[in-house]
This record gives sequence, structure tokens and C-alpha cells, in this order.
Amino acid sequence: KGDRSYITTDVLLALDGTDKPEELLYVITSPPQYGQIEYVSYPGIPIASFSQMDVARQIVCYVHKTEAVVLEDTFR
Repeated sequence: KGDRSYITTDVLLALDGTDKPEELLYVITSPPQYGQIEYVSYPGIPIASFSQMDVARQIVCYVHKTEAVVLEDTFR
């Protein structure tokens, strides 16, 4: 509980051919089951969207919120 993992471009990278990654927006339609996605500078506050540039800047993270030992969690 409380473990944090940064979401990086190694695991989440989208390209649309426009060379404008700051305009690529991820919208969370199905949140993680065992944790939440949040901005590093606003701990404890779940977010519903973030940009590709946020990922590139490493300011978005997944925070595990349960006592359950889980090896993997997903969101869409």
C-alpha cells in the first residue's frame, strides 16, 4: 500500500504523426482496480486525464491503494 510507480514513455507512448505530443491527451475511462493515477505534485488526488508530455516529463504516477498484494493493475 502506498507504493508509487512513475508512468514513463517506456510503457506508454503514442504518436499521431503531427509532431505535437503536447496535444495528445489520455482520458481514463476505466480506472485501475487496486490504485489510482495521479500527478506527482498532487498526491492523493486521482486524475481523469493527462497528456503525453506529462508522461514524458515523468509527472504522472500510479499509486497502489490497497493492502492486497497485486503484481499487475490496468487502466483504460
